[in-house]
Amino acid sequence: MNASEIIQREKLDNILNPKKTNRSFKITIRFQKQLTRNFERALELARRNPYFMEEGEGDFYKVYAGFTPDCVDELYELFELVKGAETTVIFLNNKRIPYIQDLWMFLMWFYRVG
Repeated sequence: MNASEIIQREKLDNILNPKKTNRSFKITIRFQKQLTRNFERALELARRNPYFMEEGEGDFYKVYAGFTPDCVDELYELFELVKGAETTVIFLNNKRIPYIQDLWMFLMWFYRVG
């Protein structure tokens, strides 16, 4: 099963079982192959992630890494490496939502303070 199919299955679970799946949230970062030093480090971090997925080849190679609130330090480290790329996309429970970078990422950073 490829990354897109897994994401679609998780979206369906969110719809069919909202009480179960909406109790916690997961932020997923998707980034593509880049010709930078940060890409190799980001790929290494993503591969250690329990929600790691990859799809495509060559210039269309995409990497997915999902983070729950207990993995906020890893999320922060990966985000700092890929945030400048135009192809980086962030999802909340596998959905693209407005203000995710400004609001939800801020809430995750808040966990780092404690």
